[in-house]
Amino acid sequence: MKIYVSLDMEGATGIVSPEQVRPNSPEYPFGRAMQAHDLEAVLKGLEEEGVRDILVNDSHWDMTNLDLRDLPPGVRLISGYPKPLSMVEGVQGCDAAFFLCTHAMAGTEKAVLDHTLSGSTVYEIRLNGMRVGETGINAALCGFLGVPVALVTGDLAACWEAESLLGEGLVTCGVKEGHGRHSAELLSPSETAALLREAARKAVQKASEGLSPKLVLQAPFVMDLTFQRTILADAAAFAPGSYRLSGRTLRYESSDLLDVRRWLCAALDLAAHERS
Repeated sequence: MKIYVSLDMEGATGIVSPEQVRPNSPEYPFGRAMQAHDLEAVLKGLEEEGVRDILVNDSHWDMTNLDLRDLPPGVRLISGYPKPLSMVEGVQGCDAAFFLCTHAMAGTEKAVLDHTLSGSTVYEIRLNGMRVGETGINAALCGFLGVPVALVTGDLAACWEAESLLGEGLVTCGVKEGHGRHSAELLSPSETAALLREAARKAVQKASEGLSPKLVLQAPFVMDLTFQRTILADAAAFAPGSYRLSGRTLRYESSDLLDVRRWLCAALDLAAHERS
């Protein structure tokens, strides 16, 4: 069995502050350590289930957070940015996907560091009319490529969001309970390590039985991207194929979901250059 791991950071054990997930911040080493901690626990669970073929995609910020020297033999790493499929780069051909250290979509109550792709840029994304965050976008891409999502870890809000999208067949593991955007009730690393290891084992068992869910949407795929400010939409509208729905919202439609993801990357990159 080949397991794919998309690894974010905000949903890792112990993290509550933006400073803990921002490179060049004094607290960033703590975020990196907790991200690596959660991954290590999941890798131990996979090892106990006999899984030896594992591909990890570093999916946070500039996507160069993991130290390759700390990974066990046999685990391969996709590192760096940009990537054509971003947070699910390389998922094609895998038997199941794990989303680790995830966070809830922008606007979610009692969710630690909630945002969708870019907290200062994106207000809301809808895909085929369904409001989605990073979990929904990534799960839909996995489903389009025939890969089920077997495990999602993060705070409880992120787990609930994933369950609402993918149903009861999904295994989730909550490592903290948000009290607000920058506050949470935390478990010790030793407690979350045990929970994550067991969740990984359960997810592999379900995946091997064909019980892990897929999020499969029907073409045409329509994405509505709403920005925080009109100036961002002004810039992003230069992305080919964009249709302006309103001052802050752009639409893109395609029969190929991979094209939709590429358009999203282009629109966000264009918007990132606007600071006013």
